[in-house]
Amino acid sequence: MKLLKFFLLALILLTVVVLVRTVSFKPELSEDVAGIELGEWDEQALAQGLAKALTFPSVSTADYQSFDYEPFTELRSFLKQRFPRTFAEIPHELINDATLLFRWQGQDTERNPILLLSHQDVVPVIPGTEEEWTYPPFSGTIADGYIWGRGAIDDKAGVLGILEAVERHLREGFVPPRTIYLAFGHDEEVGGNRGAVVIADTLKARGETVDFLLDEGGVIAKGMIPGVDKRVALIGPGEKGYVSLKLSARGTGGHSSMPPMQTAAGSIGRAVHRLEQNPFPVDLEYTVEFMRFLGDDQPFYQRLLFANAWLFSPLLTSVLESNPATNAGMRTTTAVTMLEGSVQDNVLPIKASAVVNFRILPGDTVESVIDHVTRVIDDPAIEVTPYDGFGSNPSPVADTASAGFQVLSDVVRQVSPDTLVAPRLVVAATDARHFNEVATNSFRFMGVEVGPHELAGIHGTDERVSVASYAEAVKMYYALIARSGEL
Repeated sequence: MKLLKFFLLALILLTVVVLVRTVSFKPELSEDVAGIELGEWDEQALAQGLAKALTFPSVSTADYQSFDYEPFTELRSFLKQRFPRTFAEIPHELINDATLLFRWQGQDTERNPILLLSHQDVVPVIPGTEEEWTYPPFSGTIADGYIWGRGAIDDKAGVLGILEAVERHLREGFVPPRTIYLAFGHDEEVGGNRGAVVIADTLKARGETVDFLLDEGGVIAKGMIPGVDKRVALIGPGEKGYVSLKLSARGTGGHSSMPPMQTAAGSIGRAVHRLEQNPFPVDLEYTVEFMRFLGDDQPFYQRLLFANAWLFSPLLTSVLESNPATNAGMRTTTAVTMLEGSVQDNVLPIKASAVVNFRILPGDTVESVIDHVTRVIDDPAIEVTPYDGFGSNPSPVADTASAGFQVLSDVVRQVSPDTLVAPRLVVAATDARHFNEVATNSFRFMGVEVGPHELAGIHGTDERVSVASYAEAVKMYYALIARSGEL
């Protein structure tokens, strides 16, 4: 009887703890959003500016010897025409023939500057898919409430959005309370080595430290968060690292009619299988923090589970890892992307290889990924080497209690009062990662709305952004600049 009472008491205490943690599972954001006067904006005029920018096929390529700079030159001429005050009144420099860096002098010369960052380049349209676009990819068509074209979201909406906001502030006689850098790279899609990397090195050489950096990477998600009806502004406080590894094996070759017990291709297949069957461990920290910011706008059962992840982590892991999007936010991911073997179906391969791409969660590193791969494969005959010589560790994760995150959250809620704000680790790579040595707090967010259809268009077919959503993004940049003294 005493044992039964003990278990009942323990159950009651556990229930109380679970419920208390659930009720208190909510964000710490200011209740009152400090407002500024946004004024009237001509949404169609804004749309026309972005649409025109999309007509310049500023595609970047990794081969800088064959890099086509002409579209970037034409785009820059258009920007000078559309934003005459910005180019006339703010000192700027041209880096490597295409990247632009502006330095807008602020009133307080003692404070560190801030940096607003976006990129001019776009990915190419997949050959043979041009006819699948509703409107030609470089036509800059405005139709059906959208601005259509390659770069509409990634990332000319950021470039044009920042410049629209700056140009209006200049017309109104605004002088920023602190210095603001505006940086627009030209090769983000191929690594940023001649754009953002050079900008970061330039700031470092000048002894500049940036207190706040804002780049692309986060958006306003609509209809994409399970159980949440409201739009959610996904502000990225950091991003995952990146490395691709090549697995190589050698065989004897020969005729396929007399094969060995395992060919070089078979060895690679075995290695790939082991990697897929032994994923990196789960870390729910960033997912739990994201769900906390959704508060009571998510179903109660969902809130209860995440508020008590210490108790329900096996269940959460089982559910989350079955979805690629949620799985990517809680572990270093393993993606086998390239396989190579024999040149013919009846010829044994002398060499076989696979390329595996890893997106690295904070806490892991490029080195720890290589160690994990070597240990899991457990085959000295498999050579593991970096695929392209490129790799980057995860970025530092900015503090969501910082002034930068709080002000950015306020700005989103001021422009779009019914939008939730939540920190979401960016799983792709952005130019922001190159500024780790010079930026104190880096965030990734551009205030355009992205639903399932818009998401499919990024690097895909029918990239587009709604006219209303783009106007919201411009207003957010405008409001953020107005409050730059608080960052």
